[in-house]
Amino acid sequence: MAKAARDRTNRSALSRQLVTSELLDKATELFAEKGYESTTLLDIANALGISRPGLYNYVRSKEELLGMLVEQVSRGLAEVLEHLSGRADLSPTEKLMTVVALLVRQRAEHPDQFRILDRSETVLPEPAGTEHREAKRKVLREVVKVVEAGIESGEFRSVDARTAALSLLGMCNWVAWWFSRGADVDAVVDTITDLATAMLTTRGSSATHAETARTVEQIRVLLDRLDQQR
Repeated sequence: MAKAARDRTNRSALSRQLVTSELLDKATELFAEKGYESTTLLDIANALGISRPGLYNYVRSKEELLGMLVEQVSRGLAEVLEHLSGRADLSPTEKLMTVVALLVRQRAEHPDQFRILDRSETVLPEPAGTEHREAKRKVLREVVKVVEAGIESGEFRSVDARTAALSLLGMCNWVAWWFSRGADVDAVVDTITDLATAMLTTRGSSATHAETARTVEQIRVLLDRLDQQR
């Protein structure tokens, strides 16, 4: 009986997770098309094919939706990058490649989510606004750590770490604004990762083929981690 109850609970949690994920995708699509203020909960319910009362099982307001986006896009990414920057088994170059690839892929595959948060940053309700700003600061800190570690090890050129980190984040975040749906995500990831590596690494310190393969595997693990948080 206990096992059956656990199975039902697990199925219910998975079902809710899947609906919530679809809910966020549909809501951000509508926000992007109609604007946040013009989109109603009824619009979102209709896009999901459920009634408005049914939607209340998952979210009570548009402000709550923004909070869910912060949890998934901002805080989730900050936690993953914190874990990554603390990995002693990865070189700074591997960390750099993984960070850039992860950021670019997320921005390319879910551009509306990033763009809505970016546009709404100054009007996010509390506590979502504070959490979002703190997550952004945390992401910057973790990228700065990666750059500083590369400079210290001699893999990266001696540059201002904060400026370099902001430049990397700007290059990755901008993908959400220009990437075209249906385009080759992998090609964009590879190009920007190569550019980021060339920008910072010293001559002769580029990642080997083995490091590159290892980095790809790390990206898969990190993306799985993010998906589990959705």
